[in-house]
Amino acid sequence: MQQTIPKEQELLKKINYFINSNQTQEAWKQCLKLTKKKPKFGDGWLMQSMVATRMSNYKEALSAINKAIALQPKQLNLLLHKVMILEQGGYRKQSITLAQSLDVATFSDIRAIMTLAAFYQRHQLYPQVKQCYEKALKIDPGNQSLLFNLATINLFLGRIDDAESLSTKALQGSDLDFDIHFFRSNLKKQSSDNNHIKELETLNSKSSNDPVKKAKGLYALAKELEDCEEYDKSFTVRSKAAKTYRKSLRYNFREDINFLKTIRATYTRDTITDLLNTQKQVNSSAEPIFIAGLPRSGTTLLERIVGSHSDVYSCGELPHFSRLMSSGIEQLQLSPSLSRSQLVTESVKLNFSKLGQRYLEMSRPVEQQAKHFIDKFPQNSLHIGPIHLALPNAKFLLLERHPLDVCYSVYKQLFTEAFQFSYDFDELAEYYFEHQKLVKHWQSILSESVKTVKYEDLVSDLESTAVDVIRFCQLDWQEDCLNFHKNTQASTTASASQVRQKVYSSSIGMWKNYHKQLEPLIQKLESLGCLEGWEY
Repeated sequence: MQQTIPKEQELLKKINYFINSNQTQEAWKQCLKLTKKKPKFGDGWLMQSMVATRMSNYKEALSAINKAIALQPKQLNLLLHKVMILEQGGYRKQSITLAQSLDVATFSDIRAIMTLAAFYQRHQLYPQVKQCYEKALKIDPGNQSLLFNLATINLFLGRIDDAESLSTKALQGSDLDFDIHFFRSNLKKQSSDNNHIKELETLNSKSSNDPVKKAKGLYALAKELEDCEEYDKSFTVRSKAAKTYRKSLRYNFREDINFLKTIRATYTRDTITDLLNTQKQVNSSAEPIFIAGLPRSGTTLLERIVGSHSDVYSCGELPHFSRLMSSGIEQLQLSPSLSRSQLVTESVKLNFSKLGQRYLEMSRPVEQQAKHFIDKFPQNSLHIGPIHLALPNAKFLLLERHPLDVCYSVYKQLFTEAFQFSYDFDELAEYYFEHQKLVKHWQSILSESVKTVKYEDLVSDLESTAVDVIRFCQLDWQEDCLNFHKNTQASTTASASQVRQKVYSSSIGMWKNYHKQLEPLIQKLESLGCLEGWEY
């Protein structure tokens, strides 16, 4: 005897068909039909909520999911879905509050746990992320990815020994081992008596079709060789790693350089003054403190110093402003054939006041009531003009470091999603030159809002430099700013394993160990005038 499929299930199947066929309006009509006929059918309201979310109709989505929850109040998947609707609809505080009311210990579905973990990670709530991964590992104890993810969160929270132990446990002879070895090698400084050099040499003897993974194995080995002061071997391996990775990139270097030049030419003093004068509404908030500069220039150190002030909370690296700019430019409905540089020219048409307000809504720490927050996204150094237009009272701290120290530090780091100029000496030197011209431009035209801080000054004269910075941010001096290494707040940067150490000077002049190998870089920087005023 053939089993009869209930009509509501047939309608759900039909709605799913319309969704998968991108016939959203038809799916919506069917949802309304289903919930009208079967108002006590919880899955119907859930489906209506999902379709409304797809249509960006968050008011309807919330109404529908609330009805589903009323019918099945103990269904965790419904509550989790409501968290996502609130987040997507811009109700950030409510979404976090609801998420934190869910007891992850009661979850049994790893997919739901990982969804919640990803939500917490987006909002930089790392203790909660840790709880999610720990629960998931109770369900699947040997899962390599979960072990690695938990190791990463422990690093962010400053639990270096736990991170190392978990990463070692996660090594299981799979292709993911390249990522794990790279991670573990960077957790702490290795020594001649305690390192993983032999393991890494064995790892690098294996083939991998993924150039990123192959590069990670080589970078890990180069790092540990440098830690053990085997500088010639380290540079040979690192050079091979950089060339391996650079060859895999589809990267237009000249487009990057033109982008920097166009920003400088577009956001002039006169343009910024005119745009500020014509804005109907100006955001008066002085909450954000932007710390920016090239990677490895000391931004994390300065972040920890300023973030140790009781009136300041560090939000880490927030890509919000650049994403909001991109979204705003999309809404201008410009020709898709425009280059990045041409889009910069058009970006002066943005509603900067609205941009600033959206940035504040997205960036303000929900759980902390500090008067100021830090955004340490490095690429904000490119957008200081637009950010000033959006938030005229914000302060900017730009880090500067010896050109050879910063260029070598950038060269020796593997960045898999940004800074693609960093794997070739000629490209690195030219980008450094243009970036310096841009930040000097900001300092020149926005001197009341922008302060340049030398990394070497932080190291050699911490107290007076820190006092100067804190006063520039219009804050009262606090001695806690000198005890930044005791700050327990999470850190997600490449320097996360170093932020709980006191100031150290060992990284100053590190490039001198490679003076011979860096000669082409030195000559290029010299020809561009970048080394004037610096000892080398």
